[in-house]
Amino acid sequence: MAYFFKFTQSGKGIVTSSEPLNQTMETKNIGGVETQVRVQTGAASGEITFGFTAVKPEVASQMQVNVGDELPLEITGKPVIDNTTGEAVPNLYWAH
Repeated sequence: MAYFFKFTQSGKGIVTSSEPLNQTMETKNIGGVETQVRVQTGAASGEITFGFTAVKPEVASQMQVNVGDELPLEITGKPVIDNTTGEAVPNLYWAH
């Protein structure tokens, strides 16, 4: 089982995690400016693996999921390769 983390900025992919994660917002002073930043919480073991599944943007826009929702996906051991560099993206694997 994988847990929804986010949609990619392009809406062409879903990023999942091997454990449920939550994000909260905190105010931090960065360079003298009060800024809202996301803080990731909820990882019990600290050994989190992320998965990537390609989807059509129109399908992504119809999905009603929240961070931490269970998805019927399995994170594989096959790394996602960056098309620009040809190198594996650290800690990101294909999910199906």
